[in-house]
Order: sequence, then C-alpha cells, then structure tokens
Amino acid sequence: MSEKIRKPGEIKLHWGKCVPAVIIALMIFFAYLNFIREYGFLSAGQNVFPPVSTFYFPIEYFYIDFYVFSIIFTINIFLFLFDENFYVRFVSFFGGIASATLLAYTSGDLFTIKLFIFCSWILSLCLALPNHYNIVLSFVSSLCFLSAQYHPNALGTIDSISQMLVPQKEDILTLAVYCLLTAVFSCIYKHAVIQWAENMETAQHINMVMTQMSVFNQKLQNIAKTRGDESAKQERMRITRDMHDSCGYVFVNIVALMDAAESRQEMTHEQVEETFMTVRNLAADGLQETRKTLHAIRNIENPIENSIDAIYDIKKIFEQVTGILVAVDTGNIKHDYGRTIDSIIIHTMQEALTNAIRHGRAEHIFVTFWEENSILTMSVKDDGIGSKQTVKGIGLAGMEERLEKASGSLEIESPKEGGFKLTVHIPLTGQEGNNINGET
Repeated sequence: MSEKIRKPGEIKLHWGKCVPAVIIALMIFFAYLNFIREYGFLSAGQNVFPPVSTFYFPIEYFYIDFYVFSIIFTINIFLFLFDENFYVRFVSFFGGIASATLLAYTSGDLFTIKLFIFCSWILSLCLALPNHYNIVLSFVSSLCFLSAQYHPNALGTIDSISQMLVPQKEDILTLAVYCLLTAVFSCIYKHAVIQWAENMETAQHINMVMTQMSVFNQKLQNIAKTRGDESAKQERMRITRDMHDSCGYVFVNIVALMDAAESRQEMTHEQVEETFMTVRNLAADGLQETRKTLHAIRNIENPIENSIDAIYDIKKIFEQVTGILVAVDTGNIKHDYGRTIDSIIIHTMQEALTNAIRHGRAEHIFVTFWEENSILTMSVKDDGIGSKQTVKGIGLAGMEERLEKASGSLEIESPKEGGFKLTVHIPLTGQEGNNINGET
C-alpha cells in the first residue's frame, strides 16, 4: 500500500503549526501542573498570611489572576500562531506579552512555571512570523519578561514570600539563555519544515510538468499523425496526377519517337541527330520532374513543421494542457522560411515553453517575432521566478546545435523586472524557401 503523498500546504500546516501547537499546549499544561503542585487549585486551605504592607493584594486574587490571564494568554498565543491577519496578530502580540507577564509576575517558580510560559510564547513568535521579524519580536518579548522579574510587587503584594522574588543575576542569565535556545531551535525547526515543503513542492511540480509535457507531446504527435495521414493521401493523389501529366507525357513521347525512328528505313545523319537530341531533352525533363516529385515526397514526412503556422497549434495545445496563457505576436515575418529555419523556430518554441513551466513556473508567456535587416528575431519571455545563474542543459544545447546549421545565435537572460527571456537571431540569405534541409 503506497504512502499518501503530502501536499506542501499540508506539511506547513501540520508540521509548521499543528505540531508546535501541541508542544505549546503541553508547555502551558505543565505550567498549570506546577502551579497546582506549588499553590494548590484554590485559595481555600492555603496557609498564607498577609505581610505588613501599605498595599495588600488578597490571596484570592492571586488565583484569579493566574487562571484568568492564563486563559487570555492561551487564546492570544493560538490566535497569533494560526491567524495570519495583520491586525489580529498586532492585538494578539501585545495581549500575549501583557497576559504572560500578569500570569506569572507573582509566581516565585521561575524555572517551573514562568519558563514554560515565556518559552511557549517565543516558540509561537518564531514559527508564526517571517525571518527577521520573529527575531526582533522574540528579543523584545524576552526583554519584557526579564525586566518584569525585577518588579514582582508592582501590581500588589500577595504574600510575604513575594517580597523575596527578585531573582539573582545567575537566574536571569539562565532564563535568558533558555529563551535564546528556544528561539534558535524554533527557527531551525521552521527552516527545516519550509525546506521540506519546498522540496515536496518542487518534486510535485516536476511530476506535474512531466505529466503535462507527456500529454503535450502526445497531442502534438496525434496532430502530426492525423495531418500526416490526410496530407499523405492528398500528396499521393497530387503526385500521381503530376507524374501522369509530366513524366507519363515525357515517356510516351520518347517511346513514340523511338518507334517512329525504328519504322523509318532510311534516315539522314541530321535526322538521326535531331531525333536523339529530342529524346535526350525529353529524358532530361523527365529526370527534373522526377527529382521534384522526390522532394515533394520528402516534404510530407513531418507535416506539423510545414510552416511557421505550426506555432499556433503548439500554443493552443500548450494552453489546453497546462492552463498557462501564451501570447504570440508574429510581427512582420513571412509564412514560410524554408524547412530548416521553420524547424528551428518550431523546436525553439517547444523547448522555450517547456522550460518556462518546468524551471520558471510561469503563468504567462510572451512570444514575439520580427524581421529586420535580413535578421529574423524570435523572443520568448515569461513571468516566472527567473534564474540567477543559468546552466545550459540538453534543451539549450540542442537549440544552439540547431541554430548553428543556420548560422544563428542564442541569448538568454533574467530581466530586472523578473522572469526569464530567450532570444534567437537567425540571419536570412533570401534563399531559405528554395532549399530543403539545406540541400539544393
């Protein structure tokens, strides 16, 4: 039974938020357990005598303070972790810091209650916010928590023990180290989750592209086959007519001349020479017509590349398969530049479209053509992620090899406005339409 393939969004939600949420809930739960173990669940039965002080805060309020602000803190911390709205997070940030401070300011258990509360808050900050922001706000939060330890009676005295809650420098340093380690490990964990999600996204993207390209190529082959069958049928009929009208006429005349020469018993030297010259000219015309017929047969081998019009077929199929919009501007180019250049343009467009979806993850592709000063220029630009450093693989190498046959050149770049751009320059000699595969 195959394992279910996780989506990148599921990875970020599950491992980036749900799992940390469970850890945060456990940390708050342990803070509760330590509080109950130390102070009991309620104030009834607690043998705590009020100190001699000008400002006395009743012991019942100690429990009210802890339970009320623990609920407020829990709500704020989970809102901050799961809700990505800026205003919600803005309110939750200040609400979380305030409730965490009020939640633990009277507790004397620095490393059994307060530590769990402070570290859970820093954990949520580091996982919920982008880099740099989480570091700054974690530092601000830690500074607020550490500063609050020096004023345990700021909101009132609860018992005589609370007057001695000012921690030692070693305790503050230890708490700061714990907060720092929490921030560091949280950032490392977040980075690992993001990398995992990106790797999964890349793998799924590659699989999707391979599937789409397989369908794309299959559709092109189906069009080529369909057009090939129809084109072959039409070409066979045309070639049959041409051979009957031209070659058949020539051969019939040759046979008629030879029969006439054979039936004449006496022929002068001039007559024989004239007959041979006529036969020779007819045979030469027949050979020329035969060569044209053979060239016509070769032209129907790949009907999808008969002209530049094939780029519209490629555009249509590519859009249907991938959902990516392709805009084509043919400018002032001709309908046909000969089999060699037409093939270069068509293969270049196929490869450029494939690269745009495979590497660039583009949503729009723009293809433009222009002919000027006997130079045919083809440009393919997309709005994808671009590339800081382009490594020429098999596709680009194949483009350059095809361009060499026409003395063309290839330029690749990542424009400042983003995306990727490929430009092809092909010099025109004016004889492109008169040759086939570079042959005369």
